Amino acid sequence: PLPMNEHSGFYICCTKRVCYGCVVAAGKRDIFDCPFCRTPALEDEAILLAKLQKRADAKDPTALEALGEQYGTGKCGLEKDVPRAIELWSE
Repeated sequence: PLPMNEHSGFYICCTKRVCYGCVVAAGKRDIFDCPFCRTPALEDEAILLAKLQKRADAKDPTALEALGEQYGTGKCGLEKDVPRAIELWSE
């Protein structure tokens, strides 16, 4: 199997990892939304973060991992907060 982190993208809308081959195949069919759930692509980081936080509040393990990564790296407009990231990864 291919390393997932190198050959796929993570979609916050459905908290799924989708391989780049599927993304390309969807694009060839003029589907430029999420290839998994067809949610329209969002570019506003605040909306993406709110959706991710809502799923993390529901204790979705994938969302907790993803939100922890956002805090750990300082992405999505969040200030880098490694202790918060570790807390999320530990839940």
